[in-house]
Amino acid sequence: MSDDEKILDIENKVNDDIIQVLKEDISKNSLEIADINEKIGEEKINENDTDDSNPLTPRRINYIYANIYDENIDDSNEWSDIKRYRFQKCLWKLKYNRIVSSFYLNNLTNSEHKWSWMIIVISTMTSGLTVANNVDESNAPIDNYNTYVNILLTISSMSTSLIAAWIKKQMFIEKINEIDKYLYELNVLCEDLEIQLSLLNTDRLKYDEFKKLYIPRMTQYLTTNPIISPLEWKRCIREITLDYPELLNMDDSEDNKLWPWYGDLISDPKNDNKDAPHVRYKTNFYRKFKKTKKDKYLSTCCGKQKMKVVYDCENNNP
Repeated sequence: MSDDEKILDIENKVNDDIIQVLKEDISKNSLEIADINEKIGEEKINENDTDDSNPLTPRRINYIYANIYDENIDDSNEWSDIKRYRFQKCLWKLKYNRIVSSFYLNNLTNSEHKWSWMIIVISTMTSGLTVANNVDESNAPIDNYNTYVNILLTISSMSTSLIAAWIKKQMFIEKINEIDKYLYELNVLCEDLEIQLSLLNTDRLKYDEFKKLYIPRMTQYLTTNPIISPLEWKRCIREITLDYPELLNMDDSEDNKLWPWYGDLISDPKNDNKDAPHVRYKTNFYRKFKKTKKDKYLSTCCGKQKMKVVYDCENNNP
């Protein structure tokens, strides 16, 4: 065998060894990648595991209308799917204002009732103490009887004045009257819009008439909603999410799922057909407010790690 043939043979063996090593590395890395993908898949399943039949919004989504901003100019007075959808989104926001304002009004009413009842109770006790103060000192059941009664009378009178001042400062009555009027008019608008959008295109008001009639009213109630402090807003949202989840999805229809707990209308990612059904999934907003204190502790290895508070409404710490 010549020197050239020996060199060629050595090069072939080296190449074979390199190829073998590369194959082994590729095989090893492929198994590791497969394990990583499997773990990621399990984490996504656990993350989407909720008590509702609808999981969280998936990563790979195909919006039905949301990406259509430059639709062809349609000067006709006829309805189309995109036109109806735009007004449907406005209705979702109006319903969101309605449900938050309703719970805020209920909380205000309960607070006003509680403090008013305390005034009634303290005033009744004050009346009883006034009668007890008329007892002659010679007939007093204990020593310093009148002194004790006078102290209690002073405390009850001061408490009544302080509670009345607190109620006035919080403006419970004014806020309740304002929100009650706002909710009544908003509810009328929401129901009117819902009926109109539920009708067939041929039975609904003409598009131009609909815009002239409803756009100013929708703008009014989307911009003049009652001012709610961030803490009260979080408390209302948390109460709705944790205690009244049935209000968020009452009939499983996509139109009636409440925004922002449910996202935009997308093509069902579980269905690869061209005519896949249109669905709305839970949002990140829903997931964050759905977490209870127990969930937060469990997610940090039973409290061994420092718990990250997402919404700590109870401790007045937004």
